[in-house]
Amino acid sequence: MFYQLRKTLANSKFNRQTSRILDTPPISYKEAPLTIVSMVHNLDVQMYILAIKTLYRRLKRGKIVSIVDADITQKSRDLICQHLGPVTFQYLEDLDTGTCQRGGTWERVIHCVDRSAEDFVIQTDSDMLYFGPIEEVLTCIEENRAFTLAETLPIQPLPNWVEHGIARKSDHIVNTFELKAKEFPNAEKWQYVRASSGFAGFARQGATRELLEVFHAGGLKVHGERWKEWGTEQIASNFTVANTPNSVALPYPKYATFEPEYATFQKKGITPDMSVLHFIGAFRFDMGVFSMLANREIDAMLKGE
Repeated sequence: MFYQLRKTLANSKFNRQTSRILDTPPISYKEAPLTIVSMVHNLDVQMYILAIKTLYRRLKRGKIVSIVDADITQKSRDLICQHLGPVTFQYLEDLDTGTCQRGGTWERVIHCVDRSAEDFVIQTDSDMLYFGPIEEVLTCIEENRAFTLAETLPIQPLPNWVEHGIARKSDHIVNTFELKAKEFPNAEKWQYVRASSGFAGFARQGATRELLEVFHAGGLKVHGERWKEWGTEQIASNFTVANTPNSVALPYPKYATFEPEYATFQKKGITPDMSVLHFIGAFRFDMGVFSMLANREIDAMLKGE
């Protein structure tokens, strides 16, 4: 209860600090064989608008899909459309997951892969912020190459991740997957990358639902009930990108997850070589970095830059 209250209060403070995003003009919507997909909750609507506007400033094109729960309010939908144009609202409950599980945002990765049959698809979380050049992403779209927000390590054969998992010393399912990588069915034929599903690109016709269903069955075989834990969708996203031909692990720290306890960040802060940050829940509002960078982007939008 107290966690939820603190989260709500922190979100409300951030919304006040970045409320000028609602004074910026709507995006210049342009249809293209590119789709931007996000899961959106009522609490995060303003943050979502901020994420999409900062991303769209750089992409300059693409359809927008918001995956929402049945409890999304009309007020939230109206505000999203006011700023983002002809958004498609896809209800979570209506998404077919096939033989894969429901929950833990599995619906989202499946929907991204399904849509990639016709479009290049970008998945972005609402707590992503884009504040610098993203030429690597633009190149991936142009060359139809999948990408992901990697954590310093390159795409590697799946069995190699056992050593990385040992070094990480965690029993979280994301790490446990690495520790048991050699037990995955036909492990030697697969690739993997440790990354965040908060920002990922799915190449057009690069992966299929069949790949996800094979992966889900393998994970269930190795991990049993633990495969229902939060985090397995992220593993699925990483696996899908890694096993798409010519996929790219985006360069770090230009594309990174904001974790202020890292000594390197505390010493250097935001540097000119950083362009994209994922402000994950545990550290989202620490040090005021999120709101500071957001307001810098808002200033540019209001000036018409």
